[in-house]
Amino acid sequence: MPQFIATCAKGLEYLLVDELVALGTNNVKEGLSQVSFECDWQGVYQVLMWSRLASRVFYPIASFDAEDDEVLYQQASIIDWSQHINPKKTFLVNSQSFRSRLSHTQFISQRVKDAIVDYFRDAEEQRPCVDFEEPDVVVHCRIRRDKVNLSIDLAGNGLHRRGYRAEGGGAPIKENLAAALLTRAGWPHASGVLFDPMCGSGTFLIEGAMMALDIAPGLYREYLGLFGWQQFNQKIWEQVKQEAEQRKQQGLQKGEIDIFGSDINPKSVRNAQTNAAIAGLDDFIKIRIAGIDQIAQFEYPDNGVLVVNPPYSERLGEYNQVKKLYHELGEVLKSHLKGWDASVLSPDKDFGHALGIRAKKIYKFNNGSIPCELLNFELTESNFIQRVSDDSVETDFKSKLSEQALQLCNRIEKKRDKLKRFLKKEGITCYRIYDADLPEYNAAIDVYEERLHIQEYRAPKSIDETIALRRLKEIERVAAGVFQIPRSQVFTKQRRRQKGDWQYTSQNEKPHSNADSDNFKQVNESGRKFWVNLSDYLDTGLFLDHRKTRQLVAQKSAGKTLLNLFCYTASVSVYAATAGAKSTVNVDMSRTYLDWAKRNFSLNKIKFDRHEFIRSNCMDWLKEAIEDGLKFDLIFLDPPTFSNSKKMSSHFDIQTDHCELIEQCGSLLSEGGELVFSNNFQKFEMEFEGNEQFSLTEITTKTHSQDFARNNLHRSWLIAKK
Repeated sequence: MPQFIATCAKGLEYLLVDELVALGTNNVKEGLSQVSFECDWQGVYQVLMWSRLASRVFYPIASFDAEDDEVLYQQASIIDWSQHINPKKTFLVNSQSFRSRLSHTQFISQRVKDAIVDYFRDAEEQRPCVDFEEPDVVVHCRIRRDKVNLSIDLAGNGLHRRGYRAEGGGAPIKENLAAALLTRAGWPHASGVLFDPMCGSGTFLIEGAMMALDIAPGLYREYLGLFGWQQFNQKIWEQVKQEAEQRKQQGLQKGEIDIFGSDINPKSVRNAQTNAAIAGLDDFIKIRIAGIDQIAQFEYPDNGVLVVNPPYSERLGEYNQVKKLYHELGEVLKSHLKGWDASVLSPDKDFGHALGIRAKKIYKFNNGSIPCELLNFELTESNFIQRVSDDSVETDFKSKLSEQALQLCNRIEKKRDKLKRFLKKEGITCYRIYDADLPEYNAAIDVYEERLHIQEYRAPKSIDETIALRRLKEIERVAAGVFQIPRSQVFTKQRRRQKGDWQYTSQNEKPHSNADSDNFKQVNESGRKFWVNLSDYLDTGLFLDHRKTRQLVAQKSAGKTLLNLFCYTASVSVYAATAGAKSTVNVDMSRTYLDWAKRNFSLNKIKFDRHEFIRSNCMDWLKEAIEDGLKFDLIFLDPPTFSNSKKMSSHFDIQTDHCELIEQCGSLLSEGGELVFSNNFQKFEMEFEGNEQFSLTEITTKTHSQDFARNNLHRSWLIAKK
């Protein structure tokens, strides 16, 4: 009996095994992201027609070892390709490689392609052509640990392509993954009711209707790799297709389902309606324009199944907004859909916790390259988690702390008492209160007047993600409790391990609203005012460890010209301008930060006539400034540790490039001018030693502040032109 391999998304192997057994295949064995099985040819045609979960179906034709391309070519050349490929038709070779000497998949495909073409040329037959769009036959080459497996891809392309999707919208979930998650959600359901409140292009709704109405996922396909294969049996396929059509008509006649969805985006709703119509299911699926906050406007049955894939993003500011969306979704589920079953996709445990509902079951899977969870809920009062309102102050927070969290609480309280006299004397309202003092709580906590900003340091891989998340939650509770502020005024930045496209940092050029928006707040420092944003960016707009550096520059600025390179939000220039600087020139590559800098100037009522804001790569600008003979009395230089921005012609590394950078700045100094140089690379070694023109003095102790006593973030030098 022929053997086959069906592939699937990681985490769905169990479901695919059950499905293949139900379809009548034999000797079904689970592997990693694939399942092997045996059946006759009519059976595999049934799989291609009816499998809702498989990504592809392969028919293995050869297996051999190959450590180099010559062996690969020779072994592929001796296969009788006339059994699989008509030389008058087209073909394509796709390749995968895992832990093998042959690792370049494009080169592997090329060598197998050469072997196939040469096989027909040696037989003095017409050579088949390659087609990258819709080839008649697709050959799949998979190499693992130098073991080569060649197969015919009977699907030709992904089986998730059902043929009904006209418009996908933004990153739609694949159809076969949607079908798997619906199965995990318990669909089809006894109530026959399915609801997706963020339906996007309608994938869950359409797949759900096809499952409930017994419509084969392969019925609408116009293309399969099977069709151009030499051994394709048209008669068997027509029989399978006719049977599927009969079952579809019977399902449509029965039609006892109630499927509806909504989305806040009108374009997504139009796309979903179009897709449902193409699938011939528009009479069974109702879709309306509505946001999550509008769900209460509609009436719902007493029970049903809700399945939803909320939007999420890799960007930090949007991450916080998505977390809020999950919280709002949880409130809606608890208020309006009691008695229902709900299944919610989440790429991050923090999102799932924001729902405020105890999960009945959690399934792990991959959505593309992103590890995710499907959270299954029974929406009953007993599963609703009562949380302290984010807008309330938790006065008895200590009674709910673990022993370790109490240690953290004591550490923060002692630090606050120790800093109290210093802060009052210096008039400081923005400062660091905690910096990973306890190894279990690996984060920094900064106070910004009435708000707290927490930055989690990247946890070691040895620390379980669940434990790391619990500890971070304890940090938030303790910090809010010690300072007696609502949790809504605690802003947390997580540096989580990368998952697919999910990144550790936010975008630098993210457009944002004006400084009066809710995300921007004013803070005071040494009589100056600054805008800070505690939610949308990894950095807030004001480096607290540079407080004394800013004061030092201000002391030197009266009547002088200042150049501020890598100026960020130009807080140093605000100090200089308010201290009587003659002029400032502020250079940075980011439009976002230059706009922010201008708003800081406006906030301090500084006129712009003697101050420039230049958007440029600082390295390029320096060269032009030297050629133009520009001179400055004072230069502040606080470059990044490393940068490889697309706007730069080459990457920048502070250790490698600092000598050249300092020398260039030195050529812009007036006689008697001074350069304040700083950086936060912890392993930095100063290699510029000064010369007959310049003196060099490390001034880190002068720019070091008491609230950063445990972990000073920067080192600084004063370089003076003699």
